[in-house]
Amino acid sequence: MIVRTSVADLLRLPHLRLSLFAGGEGLGRAVSWAHASDLDTARDWMAGDELLMRNGFTLPSNGADQAGLLQGIADAGASGLVIGEDPRTPVLRNELAAAAEACRVPVLVAPYSVSFAAISRAVADANSRADAARVAQVERVYAAVRDALGGTPSESPVVRVARELGCRLHLLDPRTGHPLGPSRPEPAPGLVRAVLDAVRERDGRIPGVVHLPLPGGARALMVEIPAAEPTVLVAVDLPAPASDTSLLHHLATVAALEVARHSMTMEHRRRIGAELLAHMLDARTDEATAKRELADFGLEPSDCVLVAVRRGDWAGQRDLHLTLERHRIPWLLLSRAPLLYALLPDEDNALSAVRGKLGNAAVFGISDPLGTARRTPAAQREAVWALSVAASRPDRSARYGDDHGYTVLRGVDEARRQVERTLGPLLAYDERHGTELVASLEAFLRCRRSWQRTAAALRVHKQTVMYRMQRVEQITGRALAETADLAELWLALQARELLDGPSRQWPAADEPD
Repeated sequence: MIVRTSVADLLRLPHLRLSLFAGGEGLGRAVSWAHASDLDTARDWMAGDELLMRNGFTLPSNGADQAGLLQGIADAGASGLVIGEDPRTPVLRNELAAAAEACRVPVLVAPYSVSFAAISRAVADANSRADAARVAQVERVYAAVRDALGGTPSESPVVRVARELGCRLHLLDPRTGHPLGPSRPEPAPGLVRAVLDAVRERDGRIPGVVHLPLPGGARALMVEIPAAEPTVLVAVDLPAPASDTSLLHHLATVAALEVARHSMTMEHRRRIGAELLAHMLDARTDEATAKRELADFGLEPSDCVLVAVRRGDWAGQRDLHLTLERHRIPWLLLSRAPLLYALLPDEDNALSAVRGKLGNAAVFGISDPLGTARRTPAAQREAVWALSVAASRPDRSARYGDDHGYTVLRGVDEARRQVERTLGPLLAYDERHGTELVASLEAFLRCRRSWQRTAAALRVHKQTVMYRMQRVEQITGRALAETADLAELWLALQARELLDGPSRQWPAADEPD
């Protein structure tokens, strides 16, 4: 058994000249470390068994507030509270004394001439006997790291460390409470509720250490893990002296390694999924093979839609597969500039997760249900068509077949006829002469018929744009000053985008010159 110094041991050290104010029944509490903080939320940075030292002039003068401060650190498992006396220290109230007796947490007073450094040094010296045990525990932690780096471990490092320390460790997504990959088994429902409640109370901002009350009076500690997606490590029943903050953060290092390994696995899976979706879009796979491979990703064609996304947060696109995996949403993702394609279940939570990750600037076009894998190329045209409608909608999303201004072109055949009738001569001219009149016309209309904006978008002189638009009028027989002709040309361009996909990313109408 590891013997630690107690509050009573410190009280007996003559050079510290500590005096007891209240809470004498807690003098037997072990002290692992002495921690100085004047924060009102100091409990959020404590792991338990610490002696909190606070300057007297920062102490609340109100009795209820003094008692609340003590209750907070008692809930965090503090060994005691040391108040450093100075000329501005308020009167220590009866409410503080009553709280100390009720919580059995000693309140000590240090004279102005004794520094907090002297108290910290005394605790460290007194606990030197426990160092060997702590080192042994840290060695177990990093043995798991060494084995994980040396090859593919037979079990996750987190699971191994938990077994060797005789505790429970969970890697969780703090937004959903779902465990991360190999960190299973599933946590108890009470633990998940405690995690979600703690994160919600703090608006998602997790301090150094969060103390989680569990059903039955048990307690757990939660720390944040650095990762692309929010991740926390939750430790339950840590043995002494593993309850100190230093060892907890060593465990967080092992957890970070596991998160990184899991992210690498998911990146490999993303690449395989992108290849599958590319084959489906290009009709390079048969129905039976596609259905079998989709099943490996948890996708059923009859329940899926294809989503085309323009813009959105770049970092969000990069890590979107991690977000979907954390929410347990099956997916295939493929980036084909300027669009991102996602094959997802036709469920609100899937689309909401994508929207939340990519941000409000992203524009979404959603196909009809896929039905069969061989319908993927048609679903791509539907999604791109819906995307052209979505940009003008308040929520920046649209489904193929929704009621909109282009009802005459809901079908592919109607779109093809519109392109041939209106743009056919212009497309033929471009092909014969190697010109870009169709692209220039599209840029001109998307740029609000601004010569300056169009020239910037095409990277040509304004006079060149004017000349090209004159040629467009001559070849198509339509006048850009006529509203009816403009509408017909724009409709034909939208139909062409439906058939072939967008040729490039043009400036949005709301972007400045």
